[in-house]
Amino acid sequence: MTVNERSRLRELAKQQRELAYDPKMEALRKRYWDLNTKNSGTCPTIRIETEPFANEIIPKTEQQCTDPFAKRIEDQLLYRIYHHQIVGDDQLIPKTYQMGWRIHVDYFGFPVTKTMAPTTNDVSTVGFRVNHAITDIAEDFHRLKPLKAVVEREYTENYRTAVEDSIGDILPVEMIGCPALATFLTRNLLDLMSMQNYYIALLDAPDDIHRIMEYLLQNAIHLMRFFEDEKIMYLNNGEVDNLWVSSYLFTDKLPASDYNGVPRMKDMFLRTDSQETVGISSDMFNEFCLPYYQRLCAMGGLWYYGCCEPVHPIWESSLITIPNIKKVSISKWCDEEMMGHHLRNSGIVYSRKVDATFVGLEGDIKADELAGYIRATMKHAKECQIEFIYRDILSTYGNPGKLKTAVDIIRREITSALDG
Repeated sequence: MTVNERSRLRELAKQQRELAYDPKMEALRKRYWDLNTKNSGTCPTIRIETEPFANEIIPKTEQQCTDPFAKRIEDQLLYRIYHHQIVGDDQLIPKTYQMGWRIHVDYFGFPVTKTMAPTTNDVSTVGFRVNHAITDIAEDFHRLKPLKAVVEREYTENYRTAVEDSIGDILPVEMIGCPALATFLTRNLLDLMSMQNYYIALLDAPDDIHRIMEYLLQNAIHLMRFFEDEKIMYLNNGEVDNLWVSSYLFTDKLPASDYNGVPRMKDMFLRTDSQETVGISSDMFNEFCLPYYQRLCAMGGLWYYGCCEPVHPIWESSLITIPNIKKVSISKWCDEEMMGHHLRNSGIVYSRKVDATFVGLEGDIKADELAGYIRATMKHAKECQIEFIYRDILSTYGNPGKLKTAVDIIRREITSALDG
């Protein structure tokens, strides 16, 4: 890192600190606290996930560092500053420089390989096909090994020290979170076998499905215990930028009452879902999935449940029995009115996933359609604790300004609904 690069990082760190201590940020932190702690009456928050296309938000002229280490810090600082300026949603600006441990996880004893879709007209794609390792559970189960994880302590400590030496007097370094992908049980199952073979096995080999679900559950528990034992689990019930839920998890329910200063699974706000089972009945979900999710969630503190799957078909029969659910994803395929009825005054956050196509397609936003979409949510989720989250946008097609337009439309409709 050159002297000029160090000066550059310190300049950006000061800009982030100024934003972080702005009174508007303090008011926003209070709103997130109210969102997660009250039963109703909080003004909904808005969050747009822009990480997948951060290069469209940060002007290339602002990327001045060339040293790989300095560039990594610069990119993180620039991202927070420019997201705040361009998007203007309710993303918090932290008072710290947040970083996590470098961890390698071997989930199954062998790598999961994927074949990426070819590029078209020199444009890359996110499409891929998993090269599944298991065709028949009974025949292939012997290949599965217990999960193993390794922490690169020396690398992480050296990185933290270097950040502290550069900007630590401006933005204190804060270690945050740990990857928790093992908690996505059926997602991990579909990394092992195809959807077709999974659905066939539900009928033809039910005992084998239970066997592999137990294996995946134990992997999840093992990884959480590993984080506990290595003392690299950090409380996330505050100003932690939880990118895996695109929300903030302020709550007075965590840590647990017997917390002794070393975070455990029971002190954490975690996430799980089961998108892969939308094609099975609630009875089959209750038989082959629910018992494992119940046991998993009983061990955590609080949970964010769901992603794109519609939760309404299994809410009353299944999900309501899962311990400690605090936020529920209400996707575009969900029956909003039904879930509004179930979550009204419950204290469980109605986490509305706004249809990504309003922003994620070429052209301008269809303002009237988006406004009507938000009005419907405010109607169906009346007296619920609501947050609006935009995820799965891969590009603005050269028009990042429409992100702010979307935020303004949503805010306008929120204000109109609350005033009315």
